[in-house]
Parts: sequence; structure tokens; C-alpha cells
Amino acid sequence: MFTITCLSGIASASTNVSIMPISQSVDAGQNFSVGVYLDPDSPVAGVQFDLSYDSELVKAVQISEGEFLRQEGAIVWFNPGEVESSNGDINSVYGLILDKTSVTEPGYFAMIQMVAGNISGTSSLELSNVVVSDTQGQIIPIDVVDGSVSIGADTASSTRSKASDKDDSESAIITTTSGSYQEVEIMERTSLAVYLGSQVTYQFDKPENPIMYINYESLTNAGNVVATIEVLKQTSRFVSSPPPGIVYKDVNIWLGKPGYSNESNIKDAVIGFRVDRSWLEEEQISDSSVIMYRYEQDLWVPLSTKKIDESTSDVIFEAETSAFSPFAIVAFRSTDDIPEITGADDTPVENKDLDQNAALILCMSILILLFSRRH
Repeated sequence: MFTITCLSGIASASTNVSIMPISQSVDAGQNFSVGVYLDPDSPVAGVQFDLSYDSELVKAVQISEGEFLRQEGAIVWFNPGEVESSNGDINSVYGLILDKTSVTEPGYFAMIQMVAGNISGTSSLELSNVVVSDTQGQIIPIDVVDGSVSIGADTASSTRSKASDKDDSESAIITTTSGSYQEVEIMERTSLAVYLGSQVTYQFDKPENPIMYINYESLTNAGNVVATIEVLKQTSRFVSSPPPGIVYKDVNIWLGKPGYSNESNIKDAVIGFRVDRSWLEEEQISDSSVIMYRYEQDLWVPLSTKKIDESTSDVIFEAETSAFSPFAIVAFRSTDDIPEITGADDTPVENKDLDQNAALILCMSILILLFSRRH
């Protein structure tokens, strides 16, 4: 078996190696593809990995090279590895740049064509023996994110994994994501240990990512929770209609495992985001009309959004949310089109009026009763 682990030394950079899409649903017998996606923080010249899956649910058909190592026109030696269908293994997929060049931009190192079987269920797609090296033969530290694929109607079933004893904190990084890697323009992910009562802050640094941070208070001991930002090239596939207004960015924001990001687990969640000032000027839009929407139950719901800062290049906003799902940052040219935001704090007004009326009636009744007794 070929291995890059013989290369000595440890580099200080950090690189994300992910299955993309992280999670997808397909029909029985359907052909589909997954990619091994790298987001490097230092120059990369070599990659290798193995992959395991549930052979009763899916089959690997073909492994082909992605564009990652060839971004700079490099001479690349790519080995598609060996598929052991009966065991559900793909072994010794590797690629090396043979000249002195390296790559620093994210991309797909390999694409794996697969076909779903006729049994409903969910198969994990688990990376192992992952090694990334630089031009000096130094091994670059990595963060690995596995994936999964659901077949048929049984999308809620538990994930079948060859490593069924994997720690549950690791499984927390498997989240719903875009169904097609062509849909994602930029992906950024960060992980934190989350405990009851902690003030959680996720920060995102990529300049192309409009989402700057996510803050919330944890209401539970959740362990390792991963926040994933997907900046999309188009409207999210998880919505049935585009958002209102003029769209600046469509974004999927996923927090933890499905079902985690709700009001029983998180409190006072806010999303910090920025809008390029040049976009506002080109569209002739006032920054006072910028609103973040969240897609919920087949509706685009406007979130309470406020401007908190600005610079010569960006305007910074903060939006309140109670959950995480597809979002859209939009603006309006006409003030008449800006929706009225009715948050949870606004809804009890009518009840307060009713309570005041009831108190008034009660006081009048008492006065009438006292007056009648005197006479």
C-alpha cells in the first residue's frame, strides 16, 4: 500500500479534509457522487486517503481525480486506489505533485461515483488514513469531517457505520448540507466544546464569507458542536421559493446534528454578518433596508436585524434567530417593501391590553359593590 506517512516532519498549518456533500438523500438504485474536499491553510503538494462505507447500502463505481492538485497546472501523479466492494472499502487513493509547485486554494481532490442499493437506510462515509503533505515532505495537521448518504424513505434511521463504536462527539459533526457541491461557493466550518450555561461564540475568518460570527447561550451539555457556513451560488435546494427583495447572499447555516439548533438547546442566538458597501452603492440601496431572512416551514421569515458597525468597505449587521437553516441576506429599494418585524417580545402586547382591561373592570366592579353596600 502506498503511503505518504513516510514523509518526515510536522508542519504548523491546518487543513480541512471533508466529504462533500456531508449528507445527502438519494433514491434506491440512483447514481450519485461524493467528493473529497480540501480547504488548505498552507501549500499542499500531496494527499492520500482511504474510505469506508456500508456495502449493503451503497457501492463504489469509480474514483476520479478532482481539480485540487492541478490548479497551478502542475504535473500530478494520481492513483485512484482499489475498491473492495464486498468489504465496503476504498484503499490507497493518493495524488502527488511531481514538480516544485503547490496549491493553496480549496478544491476537490477526488470524486467518487457511487450507486445506491435497494435497501433503505443511511450509510456513513468514513475517511481514514488521511495524510496531507507540503512540498518539503512535511505532514500537515488536518481536521477530517466524515459524511453520510441516506437511501430511500428511511432518512430518519440511524447511520450504519463499520465503526459503530465511534464516539458520539465525533458524530456531532455530521450535519445536513447542500445536496450538490456545485451549489456551494464557499464553505467554512469551526468546532467548539459546548456546555450548559456557556456563552458560545463561533468566529469565521474567510473574507468571502459574509457571516462573521454566531453567538448563543447553551442550555445543555452538547459536547463537540460544529457550525458550518455554506455560502451558495444560488437559492438553497432546501427551499421551495426564492426570498423576497434583492438578494445579496444565500447562505446555509448548520449547527450541530439535525435537531440540535432549537429553543430547548440554545438561547439568545445572534448572527453577525457584513454586506459589501460597494454592492449597496451599485444597487442604489440604503443600508437601513438590509434584513436577514430565515426559511422556516415553507416561509421566508424576516429576522430582527440591526446595523451595529461600519467601515469604508463593509456595513456590519446582527440578526436574532431561534434556529439555524437556510438564510438569505436581502435588501429593498423602496421603504414600502421593508417588512414589519414582529418578534416574540412584540406578540404579548394584545394580551397586556386585555389584562389591563380586565383589571379595570375588576376595579369598577369592586367600586360598584362597595357603593351598593353603603346604600
